[in-house]
Parts: sequence; C-alpha cells; structure tokens
Amino acid sequence: MTTLTSYMLLSRNLATSLQRKGAEPIVARDTAYYQANIGKVKSVDDFMADTRLYNYAVKAYGLEDMGYAKAFMRKVLTEGTTDPAAFANRLADDRYVAFARAFDFTPGPSAAGTDAVLSSTDQVPAGSARLSLPFALASTSDFSGTNEARFTLSSQVDASTTKTVTIVLNQASLAGKVADLTKVTSVEIGRAISNQIDASGRDGLMGKVQVGLGVNGSLFFESTGYTDLGQDGAAGGIGADADTVYLAGGKVRTLSVTNAALSAPGQTAVDIGNGIDVPPDANVQTVVDAYLQQSLEADAGAEDTGVRLALYFARKAATLNSGYDILGDAALTQVVNTVIGLPATSSATTSEALAARASLISSKVDFSSFQDPAKVEAFARRFAAIWDAQNNTAVDPILALFSNNAA
Repeated sequence: MTTLTSYMLLSRNLATSLQRKGAEPIVARDTAYYQANIGKVKSVDDFMADTRLYNYAVKAYGLEDMGYAKAFMRKVLTEGTTDPAAFANRLADDRYVAFARAFDFTPGPSAAGTDAVLSSTDQVPAGSARLSLPFALASTSDFSGTNEARFTLSSQVDASTTKTVTIVLNQASLAGKVADLTKVTSVEIGRAISNQIDASGRDGLMGKVQVGLGVNGSLFFESTGYTDLGQDGAAGGIGADADTVYLAGGKVRTLSVTNAALSAPGQTAVDIGNGIDVPPDANVQTVVDAYLQQSLEADAGAEDTGVRLALYFARKAATLNSGYDILGDAALTQVVNTVIGLPATSSATTSEALAARASLISSKVDFSSFQDPAKVEAFARRFAAIWDAQNNTAVDPILALFSNNAA
C-alpha cells in the first residue's frame, strides 16, 4: 500500500482510527490508570515516582525518547515556564514548554479566614477569607473569536460543605454585556464574574463570595455571610423551610481559584491574572487525546515513515506561522523540504544563513492557508505522493491518486 493511500485511510477516518487505538487492551489499560491516578499526584516527586503515569505523560507530549532522562525532565518540570530564564524556555524544542505547563503541580491561589480572638483587653472578630490573583489584569482584554478564560472558584462555607462555580469568559458569555469584545475592561470582567456567581444560585456561590478589583489591579475575592430563610421566608422551620446560615469569617471559610480546561478544542486561553496553565487533574482529556494521537502516529511510522510525517504535519500545521517554525522542527523540515523541493541538508550554519533559509521557505509556503483544514489536507497529501515517488519504488503514487480521487 502506498504512503498516500495509507495516510488517506487514516486521515479520512481519524476519529474512528483514534477510537480503535484507544480500545486496544494495552492502551485502554494505560489510559484508565492515568485517568484514575493523575488527580492523586500533588508534586513533581510523586509524578516521577509513578513510572506508569510518567511514561504515559512523556509519550503524550512526544518526549518518549527522553523518558529515561529523569534528571533533565525534573529540571524542566521544577523550573516551570513563568520565568523567561526557566530551563524549558531556554530549550529550542517547544514540546518541553508544553510539557512543563501541562504538569505544573503548583497549587493555585487560595486563602482561609481567621477565627475570632478574645483576650482580656480586646476582641478581634472572625475574619473573612480574602484572595487576590497573582497578577494585575490588563487594561483591556480581547474575548472575541476563540479567546476564552475559564476557571473554577471554590469556597468552603462550613465544616462539611464546599460550594463551587465555574466561570467562563468568552464571546458567547460576554456578547451584549460588554461594550467591545475586543477591548473588555477590568470593570466589565469583574461585573461578568459577579453575574455568573449570582447565577450559580443558592446551591452555588450566590451571596457567599464577592468579587472586586484590588489596589494593584488584580481580581479580588472575599467570602461573605449568607442567610437563606427557606421556602417560608421565616426564621426556623424544617425541610424546605429550614434556614441556611453561613458566616463570612472563621478558619472554616476558604477560597481557591483554579484554572479550568477551555470549553472546546481550538479555544485560546486569555490570562486574567492567574496565568493560563491548567492543573493536570483538569487537563486529563487533553493528555489522553494527545497520547492516542502519538500512539497512532508511532504505529503508522513503524510501517511507513512517510505516513507518520504526514500525520504529524497535519496535526501541527495550524500552529505554524513562519519558516523559523519549520526549521525548528526536524520532522516538519523534512515534510516541507520534500514538498517545495529543497535539499534535505542545509548550509544554514550561521544566523544569516538561517534567516535566508527561513525567508526562502516563507516565500514558497502560504502559512495563512494552514488555518484551512482542507488546504492542510491537500499539502499533507501532496507530501505523501512525493514521498511515494522518492521512496516507494515498488508502487506508483499516480495510480493511488486516480484510485482515490473521490476522497
């Protein structure tokens, strides 16, 4: 079977191919283990000590060959990505940045109230839980198109009860509620969050948490007292008439903010003061999907390297913007060189030569077209056909083109 035919069979039914891969016994067992256990991990040490979890994760991010280099990978994880000088940010391969962001076990911001203090001379009342996000909001934020911020706000309201609401700020939730979706102000963001808290109702955080802007321009949350007199609206009663009272302060009152996975694939994260990294237990499906895709590509590559390259290109194409993006990735370089007819090796050993090479690629490749799935597919198929002509001498890729012209 030709590279082109094999690629088309997989790409044309990619969802089904991934589903079949996920159903394979070994893959299914490893996935189930990951799903059941990643939420229990609280530190980099815990993560790296669990070989099954660690191996699943590095494969999902295409770093399986580095799985053995645990000291190296530990440095990637422990330094994170916030500091521009962090180890992952200094590596040429952006897979390490993606891996460090996906497996950041640093707890999100949290706060607890204080109990009342009574002394012989004074009484300090119980204090509410107060939490400010780490960073100030930008003067305006763009929530048009696919841009989105999504986070979970939680508050323990008594010794045994925690209430939670997921806040979603995007084009759908803000349309008609802000003056300009491309320039949403900090005040509008605060108002939108407050409205969603209220909309969560009595079973959520309505009346139990308030939001505002701190003196440094960051979002600020505070626990508040809450009283619900039940269905009859009078003090006392049982069942539906029972009262619900939560105090504003005391150590029992807590607040926490945790970034949540975006609402759909293709959404773009917006930072509203808490970064954009999502904790591993909120990012499970993203990792599972990546693992299945990597497994599918690896298995295809065991039979035909060209198929793996074509699948990889199709997956990465939408993220490519310039010749430098190509030259920074050996696999993508091979695909693009094959299609546009550049030699496999390059004399680009200096910054000037590299810039010239990147410029040449940009002049021959329309990167804007990679936002169109149909054009990405056409480019990948063109690569596969040329690969066949150059490598698979036993078959005629032209026949494959004619036999699949309805695809």
